[in-house]
Amino acid sequence: MGVNRTASVCLAGALAFGMAGLGTSAFAADMAVKAPYKAPEPEGLDVHGFIDISFKNDYITPRGLLVTNTGLTTQILGGFAWDLYKSKDGFINGVSVYTYVWNDLWSKQNHPKVGSWNEFDWAVGTSIKFAQHWKFGVEYVEFLSPPGHFSQERNVEFSLAYDDSWMGFPITINPYVKLFYEASGPSTVTTGKNGQIYDIEIGMVPTLGLKKYTGLPITLSAPTWITVGPAAYWNIGGNVCGANLCSTDNAGVFSTGLTAKWAVDIVPKRLGSWYAKAGFQYYHIINDNLLLAQTNTGTASSFATAHKDITVGFAGVGTNF
Repeated sequence: MGVNRTASVCLAGALAFGMAGLGTSAFAADMAVKAPYKAPEPEGLDVHGFIDISFKNDYITPRGLLVTNTGLTTQILGGFAWDLYKSKDGFINGVSVYTYVWNDLWSKQNHPKVGSWNEFDWAVGTSIKFAQHWKFGVEYVEFLSPPGHFSQERNVEFSLAYDDSWMGFPITINPYVKLFYEASGPSTVTTGKNGQIYDIEIGMVPTLGLKKYTGLPITLSAPTWITVGPAAYWNIGGNVCGANLCSTDNAGVFSTGLTAKWAVDIVPKRLGSWYAKAGFQYYHIINDNLLLAQTNTGTASSFATAHKDITVGFAGVGTNF
C-alpha cells in the first residue's frame, strides 16, 4: 500500500511541475496576480466489502465444465477491496487491490468428513482504471477441493474491460476479454493439459437500468461470452469421444443469459447496499472434450448421454459496502 501511495504523490507532483512550465512569463505590474497552480489531489482512500449468496440447480464453470447437476448448489462469495488511488484527472484514474473467498456447497455430496462442502477458492488481485473508461486486472486464484476430488490448481487471470456508459445509450454493452492461465495443477476441464496452459474468454455484459423508465430499482444484464484457446487446453491428446477421437477444436463453450437485480432500497445505507437477484444462464458446449469431461465429474454416464445444452437457473441475495 505504501508504494502505491508514494506513486500517487509523485504523480501529482510531476503534473504540477509540468503544468507550471507551460505558462508564459509576465511582469506583475502588467497583469493581475494569479494564484499558483495546484495539482488536483487524489480522492480519499476507501475500503469496501461484499457478500453474495446464490442458489442454483447446477454448477458449471465459466470454462464449460459441468461439475454437478443434481440437488441444490449453494455458492457463497465474500471479500474486501481497498482503493489505493483515485483521481478524475490524468491517465490513471484508480488503483485498487482485493481479496475474496468462494465456496460451493452441493446438497447431494454427503461426504463423511466435509458434508456438502464441494469446492473452496481464494484469490488476490488488483485492478487499474485508466483513460476514464478502461480497466485492467490481474488476479491470482487457487481452486481447492475439500473432499479431494482434484489436486490444488494455481491460476492467474488477466482481464481488460471497457465501460461504455459514458455514451449515454439506454443499454450499455461493457465488452471485455480475459486470459485465464493455469500455472500448475490438474486440467481445469479434466481432459486437457495439466498446467502451463491457457484459454481466453471474450464477452460482454449488456445492461439496462429500469428505474429511469419504470421507477423500479431493477437492473437487467445479459452476460454473454465464448471461450477459445489452444486445442491442448481441452484435449491432452488421444481423448476418445464415443467411437472416435475427440475433436481438437479451439473453441470451448458459448454462454448467454439474463439476470435481474433488484436494489433493496428499504434497507438503510449504513447497513450496506443490499440486492436480490434471479435469472438464468445458458451454456452451449462447443468442444466435445467438455462432453467427455462430464463422464469424469459424474454428471453424465457416457459420452453419448452428455449434456450439450445446459441451463442454470439461480436466485440469490447480496450486499456491498
